[in-house]
Amino acid sequence: MRISGSIGIGLAFALLIGTTAARADDDRSATNSVFLEGGGPGLLYSINYERLFEGDFGLRVGFSYTSISATSGSSSASASFIAVPVVASYLGLSSGNHALELGGGATIINASGAASGTGMAVSGSGVGVVGTALLGYRRQPVEGGFQFRIGIEALFGKGLALSNPDPNTFGVLPWMYLSLGFTL
Repeated sequence: MRISGSIGIGLAFALLIGTTAARADDDRSATNSVFLEGGGPGLLYSINYERLFEGDFGLRVGFSYTSISATSGSSSASASFIAVPVVASYLGLSSGNHALELGGGATIINASGAASGTGMAVSGSGVGVVGTALLGYRRQPVEGGFQFRIGIEALFGKGLALSNPDPNTFGVLPWMYLSLGFTL
């Protein structure tokens, strides 16, 4: 049993070394990306910067701001949301410009709102954190150019659910993303 486990580990290590050597031709000269993403960890949309390092790993930070308001007669309401996603990605399963993207991270969300009408006014604000895990396809030229990403993700945290969310219960919400941008 111990010998077969050692052989399995040895084969896995040899495969890893062989894959790394084969990837030497695909080393990326373009490691900085700027992209606009719909959906994703920024929730509705986000503008992102990503830096690739060690060829296969990326770290990105984004920003999103959304404000909505409504008025009817003497009543009014408004809300604003700021989201800052921070995500680490792995692109090790790739061939040339095409890669399977695996990632995880968190989004910091600041939400505020106010409403008034019929002699009353209320307001509130708060900060929360939502976790994210993503799986997708990425087209990112190794020497720079147009970047395209599409995939699915899971947002997880308190108050998330497809129906009847309970603010005190931990839940998972399926989500998706599509992004367009440039790699430099």
